[in-house]
Amino acid sequence: MNAKLIEKIVKFTLPLFLLGYVGWQAIGFFTNPVRTQTAHLSTVFQSVSGPGLVFREEVLLEESGINLVSSLHDDAQRVLVGQPIVELLPPGTYAGNRSRLREAEWEIEMLLGAQNPSISHINNTEALGRDIQQQLGQIVQMSATGSHSDAGNVRTNLVSLLNMRQIATGQENSFDARISQLQSERDRLSASPGGAVGVVNAPMSGFYAREVDGLEELLTLDTARTGDLFELKSLIENARPGGARDRAGRIVTSHNWYVAVIVSRYETQWIRQGQNLNMVFEDTGLRLPATVSRVLSNNDYDEAVIILHSNRVSAETVNLRISNVRLDFSQHEGIRVNAEALRFVDGERGVFTLSNNVVHFKRVDPIYEEPGFLLSRPPHNPHDDFVLRKYDQIIIRGVDLEDGRVIGSGGMLP
Repeated sequence: MNAKLIEKIVKFTLPLFLLGYVGWQAIGFFTNPVRTQTAHLSTVFQSVSGPGLVFREEVLLEESGINLVSSLHDDAQRVLVGQPIVELLPPGTYAGNRSRLREAEWEIEMLLGAQNPSISHINNTEALGRDIQQQLGQIVQMSATGSHSDAGNVRTNLVSLLNMRQIATGQENSFDARISQLQSERDRLSASPGGAVGVVNAPMSGFYAREVDGLEELLTLDTARTGDLFELKSLIENARPGGARDRAGRIVTSHNWYVAVIVSRYETQWIRQGQNLNMVFEDTGLRLPATVSRVLSNNDYDEAVIILHSNRVSAETVNLRISNVRLDFSQHEGIRVNAEALRFVDGERGVFTLSNNVVHFKRVDPIYEEPGFLLSRPPHNPHDDFVLRKYDQIIIRGVDLEDGRVIGSGGMLP
């Protein structure tokens, strides 16, 4: 047989072979009696949301009149009764100069203290290192708890310790040049026109806050603790920031505060008094832990009010008032099983799985369920062959399924 004849035969038979192979695979695909889906872990959050309103115990500072207000403290900073809170500046004054003056005075104090030879451990780098680590630990703790009321003291201590460490390690021999520069700036700012015409002192101890919305005397802790469904619902729906804008700020007198949220009465079935959950202020994205203080509902009304308690104090929380709030009250993680795959065998609910062409029935252990799917708890024993496990091949389509049967290329075989 010559080469040309062989070449003709190959050219003729090869396309037929390829066509036949593709056809056989297509038949196998479309006549395959089952379809499977890999079992994976999935997480579901249960939550409700609605309009919310914050209640606090707070006292307004005196009126500023026509004067500008220059704050001496940051929001949420702890202040003591009688302590200066704000300076009153005449109209036309640049408040930034007063702020810079205080910053310069603070930095001078820090630098003078850092090079004070009377400090016992100024040259003890090991002791300084421990103290710095302690202050950094407090910063981490404040970040984790959301309570920043002591941030001012931590900042002062940390800056002082870092300055001391520069002296102790020889990075700086003296801060005299910087101190001289700051003193010149301080003297210039002090001599500039528009100095303070008055000072407002704290009427009681608490946490300072600059913003005033006119709702302070209406939205009290007592109202949140004792108000009924209709009173609180009306407040949430009708509260609008208004007067008292000429006040010099306010003092939040308690670290406890409440949030009232309107939700569907149906949704309260998952929430109970004393329950711990997370609340998310959706306008800002702020997420905080909270405890359910009260659940107010009436069978004649479709809406209910949930009262939540928190004691986290920070610059973000002292200025919260009106926001849409989401309550994340539970989290479930398990193997997701679509409803179409569920079967009942001998009174037990489960799914058929496929392993090495063999069909197996495996039970599900539901931990969360809603229309369309459920989450099954993974077995404690990873080798348990009777309960659905991660990565099992769940049969989502098939006929005449039975535990122990073998899937052949042409169909189900006994």
